[in-house]
This record gives sequence, C-alpha cells and structure tokens, in this order.
Amino acid sequence: MRRITREELRTNIWVALSVLKPYQARALSLNVDRIRNEVTDDLVQRIMGTVDSETVMLRPDMVGSAHSPSHGKWGVDEPHPHPDLVSRSG
Repeated sequence: MRRITREELRTNIWVALSVLKPYQARALSLNVDRIRNEVTDDLVQRIMGTVDSETVMLRPDMVGSAHSPSHGKWGVDEPHPHPDLVSRSG
C-alpha cells in the first residue's frame, strides 16, 4: 500500500481535467488554464484539507505482470486498511 501525496493527487486531477473532450471542458468552463488550475487546487483542498491537515490517501500497490500492472484491490491483494468499512460498490 502506498500513500498518495498532495502533489501527486494534484497532478492526477489536473491531467484528468486536461484530457476531457472539448465539449465536456466547455460545459464545465475548463477551457482556460487558469480556471482549470483553480478547480484543481479547490478539489485537492476539498479532498485532502489544508496543507497542515493529517488527511492521508492510500492506494493499493500495483499487481500483475511487469508488462501490464494494475492497481490491486483492497481485501484481495492487500489487507483492507479499515476492514470494518462496508464497501458500497461490492
């Protein structure tokens, strides 16, 4: 399991917003870099809290072959960090 840093989260969100289809970016008013950066910073703040916050995001390690690794699944490839949580997707 690995911890996701604030900067890594920011990069992932920014890239996801950057590769939206043009009509999706227009609908969300994200076709200007300044606005995309503001939205990215706001999402990071909402997810991880302030810079001095102790919020931590965990991601399972990569599993599978070296040629096509994928993120593991909690409770399958790695022990769940909080087994008392009930999964809503499963």
